[in-house]
Amino acid sequence: MTHLVFRAGKPYLFDAGWKTLLVPNDWLFSLRSDGRTQSPRTWRAYAYGLGDHLAWCDREHLDWQTLGRTDMDRYLASLATNDGSINHRITLLARFYQWCEKAGEIFRSPFVLREAFVRRPNFLTGQMTQRIMRPTALRQVSRGETIIVPSAAAIWAARNGAASWRDQLMIETLIFTGLRCSELLDLEVSQFCDVRLGAKESAVLLKIMGKGRKTRKVPFPAGLIRNLQRYLTLDRQYVEGAGRTTRIFLSAKGVPLSASGVQLIIRQAGKKQGLALRPHLLRHFFACHRLKYLTDLGLGDPLGQLQRELGHSQITTTMRYLHLTDEMRAQIASDHQDFIARIAGGKVELTADWPSRLAPLAITTEMRAHG
Repeated sequence: MTHLVFRAGKPYLFDAGWKTLLVPNDWLFSLRSDGRTQSPRTWRAYAYGLGDHLAWCDREHLDWQTLGRTDMDRYLASLATNDGSINHRITLLARFYQWCEKAGEIFRSPFVLREAFVRRPNFLTGQMTQRIMRPTALRQVSRGETIIVPSAAAIWAARNGAASWRDQLMIETLIFTGLRCSELLDLEVSQFCDVRLGAKESAVLLKIMGKGRKTRKVPFPAGLIRNLQRYLTLDRQYVEGAGRTTRIFLSAKGVPLSASGVQLIIRQAGKKQGLALRPHLLRHFFACHRLKYLTDLGLGDPLGQLQRELGHSQITTTMRYLHLTDEMRAQIASDHQDFIARIAGGKVELTADWPSRLAPLAITTEMRAHG
């Protein structure tokens, strides 16, 4: 059995006898020290993935340092998940074993690597592509993958059925902006307190820090910003301990919500409507409708625009949304007002626990950048 323990946010791996696994831990720490893995969430995901692999080796009575390619194929076959998640596991393990081979900790990596060139601009050298070595075990994820999302009415019913004003606003923010769960949790009070909306502004571009510490500008509808500003004034400031953090969405104890907490909130809101909701499904919902909207506007590169809004590093990730149903296409809007109204189910329906002064989303056609 392999044990994974977090101390002061740092992951530590131990064997069945609670003896420190020196090489795996050295690799995990190198991820942060070399500056290539800055996100704490990515660091944790790598630790969980490596820990799962080492635990499998223990169960199979295999020494990970002498693991062969056939053994690695058996491990990958044991993963009950989709091709995209398996590719993530392959990538992190190939990176681990490649590091071990260079450090002289193993004789040979259980992965076969091949040369590949990816579009990764280097502004210092002017080169647009970078040579990398990729594992041949990577699965080919279909570009025609069908993403099934609930209807706008079902999504909005789940939002209205959420337990609190905070929970409703989190769902609204996800479906109107397409943010990742981690990006939602990183939103800060100052991003919205400083925004001054004009009478004719439809949306404001806010700077969002995404995966890999990359920033991008994301359109926030004016109505959503007003709702968030009212929430900050009328609700959040009265949460005990709210003054100790700058994050917007807090637990009842006044500490920032965790990703698992948001997932539970959204899952419970969906369960009331018979939906299996999760934060990333709301991102899919936004992306599908947004791509249809941008396409019908006649933009020259709607897929590229959506890629920038979602913060995808590879266009192939965005191409998943090309598969759109005829039923959804029938709901295409002709301007930004219709786009927001459509995914909002026509209007923002206020529930009894919302302040009566909250108005429906007011969207026109102008947009400016902020931050």
